[in-house]
Amino acid sequence: MATSEMAIWIRRLSIAIRSISLALLFGGSIATVVAAVTLVKAAEAAGVPVMEAASNNAPVFIVFAKIALGAAIALLAAEAMDFALDRRTTRLAIIRYGASFLAVAATMVFSLGIVPPMEALRPYMKTDEKAHQAFKQLHETSRAVFSLTILFALISMLVPAFDVEEIKQMED
Repeated sequence: MATSEMAIWIRRLSIAIRSISLALLFGGSIATVVAAVTLVKAAEAAGVPVMEAASNNAPVFIVFAKIALGAAIALLAAEAMDFALDRRTTRLAIIRYGASFLAVAATMVFSLGIVPPMEALRPYMKTDEKAHQAFKQLHETSRAVFSLTILFALISMLVPAFDVEEIKQMED
């Protein structure tokens, strides 16, 4: 396979990995939040205290944290492949790479820094007020971090739509 053909296949692979990763980070995060909020509201309407309902939803976030971490690592690899091919440093390319990197960083904070302590505290929430408060604080922090993941994934997805050079490359 010629070098230029190899570069084309690497580009295609990086685009595919990037697209799937961003879809998981953006869409998966939104779906997880919508499901959690809906389930908590339904449980609250049935008389279940909010924190208990939130604790019952924790397994969804725990599982998604692992999926999101995999997607974040894949996104980092895809962006590295893309940069290795072109070494583009246009303003839009830097914004895209920066947004991807920040989405990866926020996901790592969520998956590695917030979810494991929440998981460890979960069994003690009903019996230990300190554990309950610590879980509540981590939960509030996770909302902000999750929001950042969604925001930066969205920015990274949208930037190529404004990058005339990238659009021309896709047309060739």
